[in-house]
Amino acid sequence: MKQPVLRVKKGAIIYDDTAAQEASELPRPALPGSGPLWSRRAKRRGARLTFLPLLVIALGLFILFRVVPNVPVNRAAVSGWRVTLHVTPYENTLVVGVTFVSRAPLEGRAQGVQPGKDLPEATVRFSLPGTGEQAFVAGDLAKSPMTLRGELPWIADAKRVQAEVSVGAGRITLWQPAPGPRATPSRE
Repeated sequence: MKQPVLRVKKGAIIYDDTAAQEASELPRPALPGSGPLWSRRAKRRGARLTFLPLLVIALGLFILFRVVPNVPVNRAAVSGWRVTLHVTPYENTLVVGVTFVSRAPLEGRAQGVQPGKDLPEATVRFSLPGTGEQAFVAGDLAKSPMTLRGELPWIADAKRVQAEVSVGAGRITLWQPAPGPRATPSRE
């Protein structure tokens, strides 16, 4: 809102102050020492408060990735194949397997193909981290779906079953929690 112009009459002379008001509205360069006096301490404190939201976000991300439990990853895609890890307890062993399902049709590959030359080879290393137990399985992916299976001993201390899968140049690590302790049959 523009300030009203004050016109004062003194006798026959009219004083008009519009030029002075327009001159005061033009921005002037700030001179050193002009303006409100702020202490240097207050300026530094304001700069510290701008980092507070960033600190809160970083702390939240740290808590999210450290405190929230890891979700098992038993499905993934590697080199055009969908792979799924399966763990089935049977007596004193864990039957572990990885199922490969092609994302592209395999009709043209199956005819006139020499085994081991034109087919992609898949390798899987099953392990129980922390126990040292491992099983290695390899095979050509001639059809879709195809499952590579292995066996591991069922150890009660094992926390999870891990499978390192590689198809061609692609590699992925899958895992899921190990089954709980075996139920011993009671004889009554």
